[in-house]
Amino acid sequence: MTEVARTDTGEEIFPPPKRRRSGSDTRQKGRVFGFRLSVEEYGQLHELAEREGLTIASYLRRRALVTPTTRAIRRPVVEVQVLTRLLGELHKIGSNINQTARRVNMGDTPLSGEIASTLAACRQVARQVTDLLNRNGSSQ
Repeated sequence: MTEVARTDTGEEIFPPPKRRRSGSDTRQKGRVFGFRLSVEEYGQLHELAEREGLTIASYLRRRALVTPTTRAIRRPVVEVQVLTRLLGELHKIGSNINQTARRVNMGDTPLSGEIASTLAACRQVARQVTDLLNRNGSSQ
């Protein structure tokens, strides 16, 4: 147990609470360096960084410094971007199914075409995910 400091009159003195540091206070990289590029130069730099799977800043730091002091920020691989898009499509399909279930619960009978189109969309997304997973499994 810690001892509490007291004044001459016996009042307790509490130390001020420690200030929490925000992310910007703890950031190690405080200097920003900017320079101008032509459209062609920027395109070339973007392509080179993308080829290595890095952001432009990480690519430049890696190329310019002998030993970069921060970890490289990798760009998401194409499969992650595709899976993110497919996840969005699944959310839309789920919303359609939920709306259909609401209509059924209210006594309305949805058209069989609506149900068939939702099922077809669900199967298409499942096929795309399966193809993507099979492609990744065979490349490893």
